[in-house]
This record gives sequence, C-alpha cells and structure tokens, in this order.
Amino acid sequence: MTQPLVSIIIRTKNEEAWIGRTLRAVETQTYRNYEVIIVDTGSTDRTLEIAKKFPCQIVCDETVPYRPGRVLNRGIHASNGSLLVLLSAHAVPVDETWLAQLVSTILEDEQTAGVYGRQLPLPESSPFDKRDLLITFGPEKRVQRKDNFFHNANAIIRRDLWERIPFDETATNIEDRLWTKAVQEHGFSVTYEPEARVYHHHGIHQYGNVSRCETTVTILEQLETVGVSAQEMDHQLAYEGAQQMLTILPMSHEDTERLLEIPYGSDQPFLNHVLREIARSSLIHRVVVATAHPIALELAKTFGFETFFYLTPMFNGPEASLEEVLQATLTFVKETSGFTPSHVLFLKGTHVFRSAELMNALIKKAFIEKEDSVFVARKEYRAVWALEQGTFVRKDSGFIKHEQKEPLWMGYMGLGCITKTAFIQAGNRLGESVAVVPMNNALMLLDIQNATEREMAKHLFVKRHDMHL
Repeated sequence: MTQPLVSIIIRTKNEEAWIGRTLRAVETQTYRNYEVIIVDTGSTDRTLEIAKKFPCQIVCDETVPYRPGRVLNRGIHASNGSLLVLLSAHAVPVDETWLAQLVSTILEDEQTAGVYGRQLPLPESSPFDKRDLLITFGPEKRVQRKDNFFHNANAIIRRDLWERIPFDETATNIEDRLWTKAVQEHGFSVTYEPEARVYHHHGIHQYGNVSRCETTVTILEQLETVGVSAQEMDHQLAYEGAQQMLTILPMSHEDTERLLEIPYGSDQPFLNHVLREIARSSLIHRVVVATAHPIALELAKTFGFETFFYLTPMFNGPEASLEEVLQATLTFVKETSGFTPSHVLFLKGTHVFRSAELMNALIKKAFIEKEDSVFVARKEYRAVWALEQGTFVRKDSGFIKHEQKEPLWMGYMGLGCITKTAFIQAGNRLGESVAVVPMNNALMLLDIQNATEREMAKHLFVKRHDMHL
C-alpha cells in the first residue's frame, strides 16, 4: 500500500535552542514519505540558520498581530500532503515511530478528523508544566466526539477536511479547539493517541501555588515513569548548545589578591580551587580569564584556559564596568579566533565554593529555556520593604502561611549568569526575559570580596566536599 504524503508544519520564532533537535528527531522516523514546512514569524536568533541545514521549505510570515490560525493556514497552503502534521518547534519526538503512530491512527477511521499525541515533560520543565502535562496527557487512547480538547503542538489532521474548515485566523489562541468544535459539529471525531509521544518543555497552564504544584508532580511521577531518555535528551541539548557558549571569568587586581590567599586546611590558594572546579564542568568548553594580574594569567594557562590581559588603552581594568569587561573580552575573542558565541557565561571569581554541578545546572537551564538570561537566585520568604519616594513600601505578599506565600527571588549573578551574546554586545548584562536556577546552599553564597565572609571561607573550605546543589 502506498504511503500518503505527510506535510509536517512547524511554526517557529526564536527557537534556536530547539529547532535542530526537533528536525533531527523527524529525520529518524520510520515513516519516510513526508515533507517539512517551517513557517517562521520573525526569528532574530539562529533559528533559520539551523533550519537551513535540514531538508525543509521555509515560509516567512511576520504579519502583526500574530494569529496562530493564520500562520498554520499559511504553512498548509505551501504544502502538498494529504495528511497534515502540526508540530511545535520545541516538541521533540520521543522515538522513531512517532510519525507512523499518528498516521496509522488517523487512517483507522474515515470519521477521524484529527489525532493528537502525548506530551511528556522534561526534567528541567517547571513543576507547573510537569503537573499539567502529566495530568492532561495520560496513557489511555480515547475517541472524542463531544469533548473538543485538541492540542496542535503534536497532532495530525486531514487536508480535505481542513480545506472545508480551515483554522480561524481571527482567534488569538485555542485555534485548535475552535477547529475541533467545528468538525465535531459536522459529525467527525478526534482521537488521542498516547503512543505518538513528544517531549514538550512547556505546559498548557501558567498559574498556581508552587509548593502544591511540586507535591502534585511528585505523586504523578511516582505513579508513572516518563523515562530516563528525557534526562539524556536534556543533557544532549545542553551539551550541543554549550559548544557555542563562551565562559568569561573577569578578575580585578584586588579580587585576584584575595583569591591568592590560602584557606586553612589547604596547600593551594582559593584561585586554584576556583579554576579547577570550572575545568571539572562537563558542559564548559571555552573559558577566558580576563585579568591584568600576572600570576592569575599564568595559572589560567596551566588549566588550558585562554587569557585576556585587559589593561589596554580601550579597556582600563579597575575603572571599567563589568559590562565593558564582557564586551571587551568578546571583541578580543572574535578578533583573535573568529569565534562568536551564541551565549556568554559570566562567573565571578570570588564565589569560591561554586560547584561544577551548579554550573552544569545553569547551562542546562539556559539551553532548554527560551529566556534571554539565566542566573542563580535564592528564594526569599521573609518580609521585604523598599524605600520609594521617602516611604517604605512592602514588596512581599504579607503575613500569610509559608506554604501559601509566593517567594521573592534574590539574584546571585556572580555565582553564574548566562546571557545571549547580542545583549552583552549591546552593553547589557541581562536580556529582556529571565529564568533562574534556585540555590539555597549558604556555603556557595559566600563571596570572599567581603572580609568577614573571606575569613569564614578560610575556616570552612575543608568542608567543601559536603556541599550539595
């Protein structure tokens, strides 16, 4: 029997962290009669550069305002298949039978208008997203004749039916459910096929209490294991992204002198331990130590790190801001090696208890999330005020039970902060959107710039192996 041509429609906008992984997963499918149509709505990152490495047709639609139904219709108009797969750029097929499962299920019954598949969370997904995906997308197949729930992050529909009932181009969202309601009114059904599985980082709801949500996720994950392959995929995605990342460790003369002090119980200065822990990270590939201190420059070379002597006419070390340090180091790397990273990881040298595991967690978060910046932060539940126009204004959510209180997040960017290079080049330490890696380890939060914390660090350093992320 001849396999019908399947058109896979993928909508993209700034999906550089995901599009390559998704397209590689599509290439592994056992069902081979397909074409890929990418509809891009104005990507400004490397999405299209990556997509062009794969056999696919690219259609651009930057019409404002964005309407998902219009974009889907645009992609379908450019396609040729009798079956239409709708796939999010950040929904990665779990295995090589994903496409075959969608096709075989929709062909089981001519009254099946569409089929949507299972969506599994990744280990790095938020508790809210894990909860929502595990609750919504269960293990049992079902046919829906009245229930109009449908999700086109992972779905297949019939072209001839779409030609009669295209997607609503005026709706700002839930265009998939509006379409399902319309086809059901014409006597068709939709099917949920749990064997057509994708990993989807994002959930379908964005609200709720964090503690209650985390408890729900724990119970759901105990009831059903989603598989260790998701964790392996997370690491692979982070590893691939980190190849294009530059780590910068800037150190002033004063900070370097502090780092050259030797903690009690050790025969080496703080700096040796800091550099060794960076080298121990499995996801850090390229490091530049930016300093004018000769001892630090020589020591960095022994670890195989690049060095940037930053006391130059254009970059006057102690007088330069951190943003200028990062900009100048980027320029130096580009001019000397031609390497332009996609992201920059900034590390402050005086956080001497920072672990390789924390840096790896930060990198993994950065290349799985879509935000412009990711940094280390600590939850704060205590009462907090800010002085505004001479009056103290309370910033926390008041005196309520701890489990009901939303935390404030205190940033520790010196422990680790990853930002897309475009923002660093523009003189900004952070981008417009951020995500955080939680950190409550008091030892890692110590900063030896402070004299008291430096003395504490000297005494506590022998306990560094007891640290936990």
